[in-house]
Amino acid sequence: MIEEKKFPSSWQRAMLPMSLLDALEAGPNHGYALAQALEGRGFSPIKGSTLYPALVKLEAAGLLDSTWEDGDGAPGRKVYTLTGSGRGHLAAQRELWFFFKDAVLRK
Repeated sequence: MIEEKKFPSSWQRAMLPMSLLDALEAGPNHGYALAQALEGRGFSPIKGSTLYPALVKLEAAGLLDSTWEDGDGAPGRKVYTLTGSGRGHLAAQRELWFFFKDAVLRK
């Protein structure tokens, strides 16, 4: 049986902001769903005490917007949306990431 690989925690911390922006590129979503999406990509479970401060920082930087969604009998939840600035930042970060990856893999 092959053990499922998870990223080292230091990589997760470093890549969390970019990964959140990337996950939101598909459309608006709430924190729990974002955490689940990242786990599906190889992240270890992301604690709320790590996830929500990262989302707050991205929103404060103007890369995300948020609105409250009615819970229809359940508690409401905050839904995050990628801004135009967030899309531009994500594109720039991807370019840097590919440059970094190529530099690391260069022989």
